[in-house]
Amino acid sequence: MEKLDIHIVGLGNLGSAFINGLKSFEYINLFLYDDSSSVRQSTKDQFSVVADDSITFIQSGVIILCIKPQNINDFFNNNKDKISSDVLICSPVAGLEIRAIESFVDNKIIRVMPNLLIRDNHGFIPYVANYDDDYFTFKKNVLAKLGVTKKFNEEMFPLITALSGSGPAWYYELSSQLVNSGQELGLSLEDSEMIIKELVKALPALVTEDSSFKDLVNQVKSPNGTTEAGLNSLNEGSFDRIILDAIQKATHRSTEISKELGNE
Repeated sequence: MEKLDIHIVGLGNLGSAFINGLKSFEYINLFLYDDSSSVRQSTKDQFSVVADDSITFIQSGVIILCIKPQNINDFFNNNKDKISSDVLICSPVAGLEIRAIESFVDNKIIRVMPNLLIRDNHGFIPYVANYDDDYFTFKKNVLAKLGVTKKFNEEMFPLITALSGSGPAWYYELSSQLVNSGQELGLSLEDSEMIIKELVKALPALVTEDSSFKDLVNQVKSPNGTTEAGLNSLNEGSFDRIILDAIQKATHRSTEISKELGNE
């Protein structure tokens, strides 16, 4: 298999997750870019790969844009002439619709919304593209190796961003609050952190394709038991409405970003 050139622009959390997930792929060549010297040094220290401060000219392959939404217009204005029309543009930029990218370039474009779990090749990667074939076999040989992939209509991306892209933060925040509760009720911070971290590490083994999360809750609780007492308190506190409100606000913010980028 001929090696595929993959260019990652922006080496923050998501860019680093892509690097970590892709670094063992023998059939790709990685090229990295970031305008921050400290970020480039950190990337070199962590991955033993030297990054450039900017792109010169990209003739072929894939460019993955791990750029903040507010910087995307400047990026294309400064670099669109440095990207060949043969290059596949992969955008995980929140709120950036394909039609907005098409206003700058004529390339094939795939929009993805991965979460950070791609760093360990266990991510979920929703995607939509402006082409039908598997250009450079990117979907099969790259995205599918980083995690589970599924095609969606683009209008679903604000909600998917809130659920999946931001998803790890919801679980981390819940875990943080569990740690705080353990400490407030008498455990040391160290012991409370240890208990919740061990819990979180063990949970994936219980999740199967055949069981719903409601089924899993029912497996843990018993009538009039300790778990049910806590769940009743959550229900009385409108836990379901709190979660719904959080997802709605995150979805709305994703839609706002699209408008700010001039997509609507």
